[in-house]
Amino acid sequence: MGLREHSIALISVIVGLGLTDLLGNFNRLMRFRREVRWDALSLAWALIAVLLVNNYWWGMYQGYVAATSASSAGTFLLGLSLPVMLYLICAAALPNARTAAGRDMRQCYLAESRYFFALVLLYIVATLAQTVIVNGAFRLTLPMAERLAIIGVLVPLLWVKRVGYHWFASLAVLAVIADRLFEQALH
Repeated sequence: MGLREHSIALISVIVGLGLTDLLGNFNRLMRFRREVRWDALSLAWALIAVLLVNNYWWGMYQGYVAATSASSAGTFLLGLSLPVMLYLICAAALPNARTAAGRDMRQCYLAESRYFFALVLLYIVATLAQTVIVNGAFRLTLPMAERLAIIGVLVPLLWVKRVGYHWFASLAVLAVIADRLFEQALH
């Protein structure tokens, strides 16, 4: 087994644990469904977290993930920052229904939104930086423009608490990610 296969195995474990955490939280919410005050906005961002994982996995399959072709232990460690961020995004996407506070999804969403959006923003900026480093220069391609658009929509979420803007942002990010997913072809 070579470096690429070992890298993919570790990355898969990290990202898989994130998905497990997200799905586990969703399962607990469903099990306590009669006691949960549901919020579709939280579910929309959880869906976006799943789509980010899907997009990352697709990039790994296509060979775009830097950690799978690292030239040193240091660059491998830097490359691991993306799957670690994905894990944290997935873990923070839904509240923990084991606690009474976790059963009010809107309250939890608003209380934890700054942390969650800081993670998503950091992840998107890191993917942008990785692309610039791999390409050796900034090139305004469609994927780069989509990243910049997502960053532009996400930054206000760190401070804005208006639910209307959060809905706008979730739908805009969802549209960009969905477009990205359907534009990526098999090679």
